[in-house]
Amino acid sequence: MQRDQDVNAGRELDADQESRTWELGGGSARAVYRDLLRFGPRSRRDLTVRLSLSAPTVTRVTRDLLEAGQLRTLETVARPKGRPQEPLDIEENRGPRFIGVKVTADGVHAVATTVRGNVLEELALPLTETSPGIVEEVIVELVQALLEAHPRVARIGVSLGGPVAHRRVVISSYLLGWEREHDLATALEARLQLPVVVENDLVAMVNGLHWFGMGRSYSSFAVLTVGAGVGIATVIDDGLVTGQSHVAGLTGLLPIGRRGDGTPLPIREVASTSSILRRARAAEVITAEQGMEELRRKLAAEDPEVLVIARELAHALAAAAAGLAAVVDPEVIVLGGENVDLVRAAGSAFEDALRAAIATSQQGLVVRVLSGDFEEWARGSAVIAIQEFVGPVL
Repeated sequence: MQRDQDVNAGRELDADQESRTWELGGGSARAVYRDLLRFGPRSRRDLTVRLSLSAPTVTRVTRDLLEAGQLRTLETVARPKGRPQEPLDIEENRGPRFIGVKVTADGVHAVATTVRGNVLEELALPLTETSPGIVEEVIVELVQALLEAHPRVARIGVSLGGPVAHRRVVISSYLLGWEREHDLATALEARLQLPVVVENDLVAMVNGLHWFGMGRSYSSFAVLTVGAGVGIATVIDDGLVTGQSHVAGLTGLLPIGRRGDGTPLPIREVASTSSILRRARAAEVITAEQGMEELRRKLAAEDPEVLVIARELAHALAAAAAGLAAVVDPEVIVLGGENVDLVRAAGSAFEDALRAAIATSQQGLVVRVLSGDFEEWARGSAVIAIQEFVGPVL
């Protein structure tokens, strides 16, 4: 009898956890939680110094967060002088979950993550067409499947190619063929009954790098991605540059040279998938019916003509990166996107061209390369949902 009561009590606790809103409280509580979330365990004393909060305020908000199950205490650390310190950290294992969704012209990729963006499960489905209604159907199908396995979801993040206003309305999407504004967040919230945030896919991915990935160690970095589109994103002084039209770095129109008629040559005409394939077909490296799969097969075989195309891509990206270095002077340049493997195949071509074009004082510029798979992008979608949950930096 007692055992049955204990089991029922456990079920009631699980149900209560699943239905919680996971709210964090006021600005001070969010500031404390955000700092621990991004930068790891700290003592209350360290938090008062880092966040310029009073000791009584930190004591109060950490007590409230501990009682709400949002924080946990770690083992006490002895100090050479003074009282031992009791570090605090967020409660990740039993905390809220988030779902991130990345939409491409070919399919939808979704992940469930912890509040620190650690991926727990990944699912994907193909797209037969890219109309808003079909895209929504596939997103809902994937999200509902993840919700069954991960019920403590606090928010959902969705990203796709194209400018997005207010993290809700897709202004347009060239890759999906959306020519009119579409309030994707509201449409999905009505069907999923959970808060939804929508963002440009590059912006979401870079936020993921900035909060929990390689970008966390830097206050300024620039990301260049090559795939169906070409994207550029910059983080300066710990803030992502989006621009007043929400299209900073997203248009693919950055000039990297001149055409034969003297007009500017935009990077997308050299580095996008369609332009790479057009160049390969014109050079008869592949036939009109063949695509990136055949190009990669020949690349793996070290076909010299494909390597020429790979070096051209590397040089185009280096020209764009040099322009960023001249204007922004970032600590790191990050290369990503599904076609980044072509840049890798070009060996040192990218770095050699970049270092030849930047100032002597910038020769220490670090270059990093992402994997090119979609998990990083879907994870970024989850991170924008995490950011909405935590709240903005004030």
